[in-house]
Amino acid sequence: MINVEFASYFFVAWAAVAFFSAMKKSLTFLENTIVYLVILIISVNWSWIIYEQLKFVKLTRDPLPYTAFLINRSIAIPLIIVITLNFVMAENSRKKTMLYAAGSVTILTLLVVMGNYFGITTLINWNLAFDVMYFIGLHLIAYYVWKFFHQLEKNEVQST
Repeated sequence: MINVEFASYFFVAWAAVAFFSAMKKSLTFLENTIVYLVILIISVNWSWIIYEQLKFVKLTRDPLPYTAFLINRSIAIPLIIVITLNFVMAENSRKKTMLYAAGSVTILTLLVVMGNYFGITTLINWNLAFDVMYFIGLHLIAYYVWKFFHQLEKNEVQST
């Protein structure tokens, strides 16, 4: 029998990887990598604190749904944010930039709702609005990490 939770999250992660591989990127390989790794580190630590230490959200212990959670946390969330940052950096319009960010936050929030629906996560002392704020924060962190790294890169080129 196919585990729907695992298949769903695996498909989302696979689609994100495929889309990222095929898209025209406005960030360099190094910038994409740095942003991805920073968001991954924050995502892993955030989930550890919220799920394991503070126990605001109960996480399933079944192996396949837990693996689906790990795929979402470690692949889908950081990659969706990197994809969004690439779209944002390619745009000059503030409206389109906000639309991309809002769409990304909506997709990430739907992944959380899907996890709740499938029983991968159970909210205890948590609210979906906290996840929305977390995802907005991740987008802002990604932007400022890119901006900081881009400035370092520019300063390095100018000083040689």
